[in-house]
Amino acid sequence: MEAQKWAAITLMAAGALAACAVPNQGTATPAVAVAAPPNTIVIQPPVAAAPPQTVYVAPPATQTVYPAPSVPVAQTVIAFYDALNRRDFLTAWNLGGQRLAKGGTYASWSNGYATTSWVALTVRSTIGNTVYVDLSARQTDGSTRVFSGSYTVSGGAITAANMKRVS
Repeated sequence: MEAQKWAAITLMAAGALAACAVPNQGTATPAVAVAAPPNTIVIQPPVAAAPPQTVYVAPPATQTVYPAPSVPVAQTVIAFYDALNRRDFLTAWNLGGQRLAKGGTYASWSNGYATTSWVALTVRSTIGNTVYVDLSARQTDGSTRVFSGSYTVSGGAITAANMKRVS
């Protein structure tokens, strides 16, 4: 029964398409719509699904990305926070975390970042070996901590920090 309905629908559709496919030259003839007989069920053929589309998901917060300064001391601070964002604490430790830990152990220093999801860093300027920055640290609870201050860099590693929490 189902195959017969599809055949009837296909034939009716083919006839309608054939009538529409022949151009009518001269005087326009009004088109006449033929209604389905009473008690007729019109079944639509399955529609092919649209191909999947690539969806780009934004990071947790929108960030403006600026070109990194080419000043080596600024690159060191940028690399430090890049390592933290990648959860590569050993690299961050070697880029100055061991000096910022003030005698603490690697484990206690790296555990201090347990509630930090990511950090957005803005290098404001550099003067000599001092890099002036603003940063926003997104926490795992959704809050954000904002800091401003400076880092001193020597020999490719951060040797000192003077950071203040702004909010």
